[in-house]
Amino acid sequence: MKKQNNFLSLLIGVLAILASSCESVLFIELEESDKLIVMNGALSNDSTVMVQVSRTRHILDNANIAPLEDAKVSLYRAGSLLEQLDHMGNGFFRATAFHPAVGEELSIEVEQAGYPSVSARCVVPETVGIEAVDTATMIQEYSEYNYTFTQESFQMDVSLIDPPGVENYYLLNLEVDKSYTSWRDTSYQFIDSLYHNGEWHYFVSDTTYALSDTFRYKDQPHIGSSDLIVESITSQGILFSDQLIDGKEYSIRAYTNLQSVRSADSAVVDIRLNSISESYYKYLKTRQKHYETKEDPFAVPVIVYTNVEGGTGFLGGYSSDVHTITTFVSEFGDDYWYYEYEYK
Repeated sequence: MKKQNNFLSLLIGVLAILASSCESVLFIELEESDKLIVMNGALSNDSTVMVQVSRTRHILDNANIAPLEDAKVSLYRAGSLLEQLDHMGNGFFRATAFHPAVGEELSIEVEQAGYPSVSARCVVPETVGIEAVDTATMIQEYSEYNYTFTQESFQMDVSLIDPPGVENYYLLNLEVDKSYTSWRDTSYQFIDSLYHNGEWHYFVSDTTYALSDTFRYKDQPHIGSSDLIVESITSQGILFSDQLIDGKEYSIRAYTNLQSVRSADSAVVDIRLNSISESYYKYLKTRQKHYETKEDPFAVPVIVYTNVEGGTGFLGGYSSDVHTITTFVSEFGDDYWYYEYEYK
């Protein structure tokens, strides 16, 4: 009996130790690595050179991005200094009026006291043109769990001819110039009267005029695709390369919610085929992969691509061909109803 009591006492003691160990709090002090300059920029032949400059943060730092507004940002072509970029606010630096030419290599160097200097190079690639665009409106059916629903979609078939023997990278996206209706409340009340059987009867009358204003704005809607050649769908658009279509003519199919092209009047839709540099392609692809896996504790960590020497970030180039169409998709759709209520 005594041995049983000793065993029970020992068992209770072990369980107590295990229970207390589950409640232990471990404090791990992580050393902060040296702060580095972050440079991000995509250069195009149809706009002036502009990059954003900031610095890295500690892994546990959730503060806003810290721009480096006092940095010295220099633009070079073939090793010769072109100009010092001007600070425009919030860490953005822009050239006075310089537009890169297609095919020429540019480099940007950033210096800031207390940080190692950084530099990066890029080339604006040749433009690959849009051969044709075919559009249609479609009804697509989706299923989530036990719920099935349909959605109106605006579908695009974009045809291109890929240059043979050259590695090409593409980013397909949309820009929509559309409008919306803003209704103005013009209702007012006044006292009216009616003479009946020798007496005046007074009552409140409502009057309403339906007036509205139309405002235009630009939007870059999300587009999707299930096409075979699509490699990633990012916030900037559909990303793909010519790995499967080198030297061939190909039509890539993409779609967006029909709501994206609805407008109070006409909407101007720019379908943009961007030819992007390899550095731009690798940056967008790895960044999207990072976004998709960062909340998954079992996923392999993704290192976002950088071509910035001495720091981090990316410098890429792109050129664009644009196909413009005008749509007349009603702002309120076919199922919109206007009700007028009478208040008493």
